[in-house]
Amino acid sequence: MNTDAPLFIRGIGAVSAAGWSASDLVAAVKEKRDLPWIVSERSIGSRDWECRVRPVPAPPPEKHVKHPRLRRVSNVSRFAMAAGLEALGGAKPESLGLIVCLMNGCVAFTNRFYNEVIDEPALASPILFPETVFNAPASHIAAYLGISGQVTTLIGEPNIIAEAMRMASDWMKSGLVEQCLVIAAEEADWLSTEAVGYYDKRLIVTEGAGALLLSLDGTGPRVEQIAGPMAYHSNRERVTALAQLASATTQPEGGVLIDGAMGLPRLDNAEREAWSWAGETISPHRVLGEGMGCASALQLVLAAKLASDDQRSSVVSMPGTNTAAYACVIQP
Repeated sequence: MNTDAPLFIRGIGAVSAAGWSASDLVAAVKEKRDLPWIVSERSIGSRDWECRVRPVPAPPPEKHVKHPRLRRVSNVSRFAMAAGLEALGGAKPESLGLIVCLMNGCVAFTNRFYNEVIDEPALASPILFPETVFNAPASHIAAYLGISGQVTTLIGEPNIIAEAMRMASDWMKSGLVEQCLVIAAEEADWLSTEAVGYYDKRLIVTEGAGALLLSLDGTGPRVEQIAGPMAYHSNRERVTALAQLASATTQPEGGVLIDGAMGLPRLDNAEREAWSWAGETISPHRVLGEGMGCASALQLVLAAKLASDDQRSSVVSMPGTNTAAYACVIQP
């Protein structure tokens, strides 16, 4: 367990199945909206069961970003860009770092490119290939913002954003940057959607991005603690790790628990039993769906919004799926 110096959240942004802003996300979760879903079909071949997806709706006109590099980008880059720009609030700090977190990455264009390679290798589009790499979203955002300093991409579980916040803190403490934009993004594709179905066929996959603009000073919401990682390699070890994580996390009086529950007891029970939370619990994934790479980022955006708008403290439980669990304390 590690308790870090406070990080101040200077701005937040979100793209989700609820809409293209953090306010849309919070409103949908608070109202427990029944967001629409569609069936994700294979692009080739046949399938033997239904995979459901809650997609991001079409962007409003003001969310279309005009830049030569953005003419052919994958949705994951568009989501990350929109969330990041909302967090920046229309202005870019002079000394800004950028960390983009991904789980599956640019799966849609990867699917398209390798389908072309299989169908007719000589005609596979070289325009698509640069959009298949994990670093594509960070590259586009850095180019658009004119960032020439610290930029990187982290690949991991939905809660890899916890390590990104730690990295941002290290950069700022070392004087490499004064502020850091941390973004986690995901796009839905039949390949990742089907993979999620192996956990439980009732899961509904979603997509989007969450962004936090962090600094070591300022006012407003702050990250008081990042607990974890609590590593595990099996479901049995995960139960123990989650219990250790809950006991290691400072629980603010009168705070709200923002957990990773999906509304499926087989997947949720270990986390629920670990926390034994007496106060209010909010489960954003039950409204949005399984967000994969952007899941924990959307939880953190929700916590920051509750801290700034409602002056409520939050504990964000980020249980992970395969390797480690984290938690985070957000104070107003």
